[in-house]
Amino acid sequence: MSKPLATFSDGSAVPMDGQFHVDPCRPESSVKYLKPWYPPGVSEVLSGGNTALLALLPDKSILKYVRDRDDRWALRSLEIEHVILTALGDHQRLVKYLGQHEYGLRFHFEANGDIRSYFSKADFKSIPIQQREKWAQQAAESIAFIHSRNVIHCDIHPNNFLLDENLDIRLCDFAGSLYGELDGKAMESTSFFLPRDPLSTPNIKTDLFALGSVMYYIMTGREPFHGLQDDEITARFMREEFPDVSEFACGHIISGCWTTKFNSALEVVVEFTRKVTDD
Repeated sequence: MSKPLATFSDGSAVPMDGQFHVDPCRPESSVKYLKPWYPPGVSEVLSGGNTALLALLPDKSILKYVRDRDDRWALRSLEIEHVILTALGDHQRLVKYLGQHEYGLRFHFEANGDIRSYFSKADFKSIPIQQREKWAQQAAESIAFIHSRNVIHCDIHPNNFLLDENLDIRLCDFAGSLYGELDGKAMESTSFFLPRDPLSTPNIKTDLFALGSVMYYIMTGREPFHGLQDDEITARFMREEFPDVSEFACGHIISGCWTTKFNSALEVVVEFTRKVTDD
């Protein structure tokens, strides 16, 4: 059985002293090392973030459970995710939710993992451009659907887009999302963050900006301004300086998300449909 350690958002290990430490990439967040625990029946821990882990159950479904059983906010976040997923219902662009479990939430296992892990294992250059464009459009479709149900995701990045058995996109992780009075209080990482007051309420435009960066990642295999420090990335975004996307047929769609040209994710989907028609 794997024994994952708590990590900061950049993947570095949290000191094993039982104390809270400020996340270097997310100064508003603090995390501490927790001795791993495993709910009964868990055979393997596959991945996880600062507050929750994803583990394999005997029936091959996925269990999402909290790292710290005393963390009331983490437990509340799972409850928020349950309410949102129940409200969203089944959809071909969403993770398949199987309901609550004694120790967390259950999901269908997607063997192809998330976009980032899939890219790390594949020869990116061998992935046809048509396939990448399809994923970019499907990512937009997933956001258009949740927005139609008044859900703002708030933490759109490649790790939250799964690939199912047919290599089709499925959006996941709604623990930090905004839905009516429910607020999971998530915030995008720097490369996906529309410059704004961090205390302001996320909205359609902030999700669309992040979607633009995800589509860029899908088309290039790297995040916007990969290799630059967070401060420099933010400064460029504030000056409305963005990576060149002119080589891609969907480049104008990506830049449209960054420059807040689009008022809805549905407009993004329609633009993809128009591009296909033009092609």
